[in-house]
Amino acid sequence: MITTNFFFPGRLVSVVCAVTLTFLSVELGFGQDTLQISFDGQPPGTGRLIQEYDESGMWFVSLGLGNGVVWSGGGGLYSDNGTAYLQSQAGIIFGFADGRQFDLLSVDLAELSTVWSGPVTVDFIGYHQDGSTVTSMVTTDGIHDGGGPLADFQTFTFEGFTDVVRVEMPNSPYSVDTPYSMDNLIIEVPEPASGSLLLLGGRPFYAIWQRREKMRT
Repeated sequence: MITTNFFFPGRLVSVVCAVTLTFLSVELGFGQDTLQISFDGQPPGTGRLIQEYDESGMWFVSLGLGNGVVWSGGGGLYSDNGTAYLQSQAGIIFGFADGRQFDLLSVDLAELSTVWSGPVTVDFIGYHQDGSTVTSMVTTDGIHDGGGPLADFQTFTFEGFTDVVRVEMPNSPYSVDTPYSMDNLIIEVPEPASGSLLLLGGRPFYAIWQRREKMRT
């Protein structure tokens, strides 16, 4: 009598399934999920000093002890792009509350107001889990008219700020105590790919099948 095992040997199926699952899990791995921190919620024409800002699991605090950051709705003499943003004089530090890694892609920066409208230089220092750092320095164009028609904010992009756990944004020594405005932070965070999750979900069923095969032999 010809049995099913002749055409589909249990051991061969076991090896093929295990190798296939392992290969596909590694191949699919983790995707990248792009996240925008918009700082929305503060009404236009208003602003308030806060000790910490939280959005999508990411926290933002002042680099200066006890200074806090200003959550501003913009307008009037202050930077204005139609949405809320953060202001800081001492500098800002940010990262995820759970310590996960992320890639810094871009951010919008502007001068504080028409009173402090000169170009502002801001350092970016990204910290990896092992303590190593990556740095960049950007300078705004000094074009600022508050609620007028000019574009107060500029978008700055970054390369090499990958797998960091926090970023510090101190004012450069070339613009000490010069406040800046920050909006539309764009980052990427690791996210399990759907195919990988499907494979991981199928592993228990494969294990059950393998045990049944062992019982039959």
